Amino acid sequence: MPTERATMSNARTQLEAAVKGLEKFADDLDAAGTTPSAEDLSNIKNRMAEISSLKEQVKSEAEMAGNLADAKSFLSSLSPKADEVKSAKVELTETGMPMNPNGKTFGEMFTASPAYEDFIGRYSKNGVIPNAVKGVQSSPFQADSKALVTGLSSTSAGAFVTNDRYPSTVDLIGQRELSVRDLVTKGSTQSDTVEYVRVTSKTNAAAPVPEATSAANPATYNTPTAAEGYKPESALGLEVVSTTVKTIAHWIPITKRAASDASQVRTLIDNFLRYGLEEELEDQMLSGAGTGENFTGILTTSGIQTVGSAGTDIDAIVDAIAAVRVTGRRRPNALVINPTDWYSTGFLTAKDTAGNYLIGDPRASIDQLNTLWGLRVVVTEGLAANTALVGDFSQAVLWEREGVSLMVSDQHSDFFTRNLLAILAEMRAAFGVLDPQAFCTVTAV
Repeated sequence: MPTERATMSNARTQLEAAVKGLEKFADDLDAAGTTPSAEDLSNIKNRMAEISSLKEQVKSEAEMAGNLADAKSFLSSLSPKADEVKSAKVELTETGMPMNPNGKTFGEMFTASPAYEDFIGRYSKNGVIPNAVKGVQSSPFQADSKALVTGLSSTSAGAFVTNDRYPSTVDLIGQRELSVRDLVTKGSTQSDTVEYVRVTSKTNAAAPVPEATSAANPATYNTPTAAEGYKPESALGLEVVSTTVKTIAHWIPITKRAASDASQVRTLIDNFLRYGLEEELEDQMLSGAGTGENFTGILTTSGIQTVGSAGTDIDAIVDAIAAVRVTGRRRPNALVINPTDWYSTGFLTAKDTAGNYLIGDPRASIDQLNTLWGLRVVVTEGLAANTALVGDFSQAVLWEREGVSLMVSDQHSDFFTRNLLAILAEMRAAFGVLDPQAFCTVTAV
């Protein structure tokens, strides 16, 4: 028994020392304020493996000695920093994307990924990519946008990289609110071409039909009579539509020194590259021209309905709702409108003869004023002014072929000789409207 107690005490002592050693190593890295090297990251990984092994040893020995409760109490008393480090580790997909982003932005996911870790480990020295290093090329990093959580996060951009303290809002280009993607149906494809069935017409001729009183052929087809017992024929017009996957991409130049700074790279990705792709995607879904590499957007899809604004603009929205409900046989769920039109006397600042606001309330926030006739109002510059769009947006589908992909390289123009790098972001997707009559535009608002 004394031997067993000595063995258990020895394992606990080693575990306590290992945890404290990891804490000190992490604190030293934070104090240095530099990007950890590949050797540092390997050291952390080995220390975590040792801690995990010692924990299992303590549990096993305690269970054999009948002191499992005591062992669990001991393990829970260890420094929480080790648990924080362990919980920060997430499982990765084959493309290097964390399976559980835990609230990280796309830029944070990239700078915490093996792709960025390998990039820094291969090319940087003491946290800086020397100008003498040429032929820079990162591994590709991809992530499905449906796995992303947008918004800034206070979590670290990489393993033990201390973030610079920026103001609460980092807005590089002035960002508009993007909401159309939230409205449409999301799908995926493994091909470069998507075929889908589109409804072109609907005819419901169902009617009560009496029993036939004669075996003679009907004199007039599609016109039921008491004597003939003929059943009327309905019709549903369908067509197969083929659309190809399109690529949306852009890139920005960056210095090698900036590329070594995880916080700068994260800021550029989240506030410019990724956002730029999403903004163009919204524009394409709404009004893509359908030529070249453009989507065929909702507004340019043949067969959508249109009503004018003969009375008030607010009344015209009701006309569009009626068109979608009656002709399209769909239930509209949103109104998309340009901010110039929404924040005008036609809508939000419309008043009655006594000067009272009809739908707006000066005491309410702008975010609260986002419904009209039961429809969600999406205000976006992606739709041209003087036109509003009412529809059942579930009848528009976005098929994602590849999520946002990032690559860093000096293989562009004269970047090799100028010590510059290019960060390229791109995504691939297809888009289509299943039932054009589910949408109705309102002109001259």
